[in-house]
Amino acid sequence: MKISDLYLNSDKPVISCEFFAPKTERGFQSLNKVFEKLKQASPAFYSVTYGAGGGTARPTLELVCKIQDEFGITSMPHLTCVNHSKEYLINYVLELKENGINNILALRGDMPDSDGFVPHPEGLRFAADVVGLVGELNHFCIGVAAHPEGHPDSTSLEEDIQYLKIKLDAGADFAITQFFFDNEFYFKFLEMARNIGIDKPIIPGIIPFINSNHVMKFAKINGTYIPDLLKEQMFEAGDDRKRSTKLGVEQAVKQCRELLDSGVPGIHFFTLNNSKPTLSVLQRLGIN
Repeated sequence: MKISDLYLNSDKPVISCEFFAPKTERGFQSLNKVFEKLKQASPAFYSVTYGAGGGTARPTLELVCKIQDEFGITSMPHLTCVNHSKEYLINYVLELKENGINNILALRGDMPDSDGFVPHPEGLRFAADVVGLVGELNHFCIGVAAHPEGHPDSTSLEEDIQYLKIKLDAGADFAITQFFFDNEFYFKFLEMARNIGIDKPIIPGIIPFINSNHVMKFAKINGTYIPDLLKEQMFEAGDDRKRSTKLGVEQAVKQCRELLDSGVPGIHFFTLNNSKPTLSVLQRLGIN
């Protein structure tokens, strides 16, 4: 199934989850248990990250096929152009098609252990180029990333929204945002996007975190604003998994309630390969 059809035809918000591909068989076995537990929430689709520099290309392909074939859930691999030639990308996308995958999240991606993006000499430079390459096959539903607080490489939020429009105009069907902790950034971003003619779904991404120290590091890298009270609570929780998970769930529930009340078409959860926090949020919201 194409994810764009889910957003178009569903009479309720579309719930989706993101995972990263394990690098070991034991990791895959653990993730199977996560999938089994999440089934009770009837998620509409799962996405799988690609790893910095395309480091999990094969595990990502294996996992999205497993999700569809064994669990019967629509899946969407991430795809980046980092460290890849155009020929490699074409062959990889064709392999996804041959395996029955109908959805791709097209990204530029980040360089591993580097301060700046360096395109492959025979590759692509921008996420819009990845959208165009995938779109040439006329087979995939294409998602892209959105950054409510601006991408770290952008000079302004206005520039970032213009680039989102370029990606969508190039053939992308919807966008999923980077995680945020203040809904006002999403609402402002959405308003600015609509004002320049973007009418495709922009799905908020929410992270029910389980380790406060880790998520603060993620936020610093992404330039994500953490409200003062939440930051203070995060510092207090630190590496305490129990306290962090409780805080992460409470924060996510608070955000999701406001987002759902505003009529968002769906919510995308960054699970960190853990089912419990996301399930707790959905149960608190009455979605299970």
